[in-house]
Amino acid sequence: MASAIDVDTDRDFQERFWVVVRVGWLAMAVLCLVAVLGLTGSGGPYSSQTVQADQARIDLPAIARWQASDTLTVHVASRSERTTVLIPAAFGDIFTIDSVSPQARSVTATQEGDLFEFALQPGREITIDFSVRPARPVWRSQLGSFEVNGAQSRPTTLTVLP
Repeated sequence: MASAIDVDTDRDFQERFWVVVRVGWLAMAVLCLVAVLGLTGSGGPYSSQTVQADQARIDLPAIARWQASDTLTVHVASRSERTTVLIPAAFGDIFTIDSVSPQARSVTATQEGDLFEFALQPGREITIDFSVRPARPVWRSQLGSFEVNGAQSRPTTLTVLP
């Protein structure tokens, strides 16, 4: 003859526990959605921003991760053999530039920022890649304007997450 197992359960505790578990799953789903959208940096539609400086387009991070590599890319239709790119001083205070491709002919430190001069073939669209790395976390920092061949972009902001 089979006997029933007598188990004492606290039904109120069990129901509260289930609610806590479901809230935890919901929190994890929201965190995954935030990451997929790029709001945690390093990929996703909201992790980068694009600004225009006349005909030049500058792609840079909007949300970056502290000490993670990122890229600032300048797309410019070169009209002459000399192309200049001014990286604002506020950007240089947050990021270190690891490398530049193609290599700059010269770099001059000014009060507004670092002025890179490139010798490029005129008449083609050129892509200049700056490999950058945030040196410290910041929240909604004002970077100022980038400049390409004397044309300024709109001021930008940036967040670096820890």
